[in-house]
Amino acid sequence: MKDKYIYFIATFLLILFFKYFENTYIILKNNYELRLVNEYGFCSGTSYGFIKYIDKKYKFKKNIKIINDESHPSSDSFIHKPNLSYHKDYLILLNYNESESKVRLKNYKVIEKIKNCFYMKKDD
Repeated sequence: MKDKYIYFIATFLLILFFKYFENTYIILKNNYELRLVNEYGFCSGTSYGFIKYIDKKYKFKKNIKIINDESHPSSDSFIHKPNLSYHKDYLILLNYNESESKVRLKNYKVIEKIKNCFYMKKDD
């Protein structure tokens, strides 16, 4: 009887520790895309939302170079297409910080801008 009581307490504590009920509610309430945007940000962090928005709108035939001005893991994997080359003239710039950025906006034509995230084409 004592062992069953200990297993019950341990199971209950694990359920609380891993937020089982809260996580189940979030999964049931929000669709996959919304959960990813909530986790990775729209135009902050790794900017999953902005990258997917641009990808759906412009339907890329090649890969696009993505530069994040903040220190975050690479966002290339969100839209990378294996065995395809990269566009030479197009760029997605995330979390742009004018004072610290290596990319100068004067060298590019801005096609789309939301907050500090840009989809740009190199000026000829």
